[in-house]
Amino acid sequence: MSEAQLNILNYALLALLYLFFARVLWAVWSEVRGPRLGIQQQVVTRSAHDATSPAERPAAVAAPKKNNRAKRGVPSKLVVLEPKVRKGSAYPIKSELTLGRAPTCSIGIPDDTFASQLHTRVFPHDGAVWVEDLGSTNGTHVNGARLTAPLQLAVGDRVQIGSTIFEAQ
Repeated sequence: MSEAQLNILNYALLALLYLFFARVLWAVWSEVRGPRLGIQQQVVTRSAHDATSPAERPAAVAAPKKNNRAKRGVPSKLVVLEPKVRKGSAYPIKSELTLGRAPTCSIGIPDDTFASQLHTRVFPHDGAVWVEDLGSTNGTHVNGARLTAPLQLAVGDRVQIGSTIFEAQ
């Protein structure tokens, strides 16, 4: 083989090696960064009925749009899907639940280092169940989207707190 051919093979091997390392770094970065924050959940935090004075209330309230959530029902419990050591644990939603690493939380997840001390609360209100992030560092994700305001939960929704995933049932 000529020296030119060996140089071409050396450069090709070097390029493949760089591509391999780039792929490894991409895989590690994907694991570290967590879920994608693609589309943010748009939620109204106050309804027309919550307004404090008649002047704040709109003159007419449009009928809510029918969507998939209305058909799925109101959840009565949270079931752990991940991590595997807690999979299947169920927590009934009868009153307000707080989730986090603090020992005072209703649902304690002390071994999840990505969860805040007081991370999230799940609470029933007006016949529905709502989830609210309590200013956690890593955020609360519902169905893969970061929670920016209280959100009404429906059966089948997945709530992620750190590396712990719950399903509303």
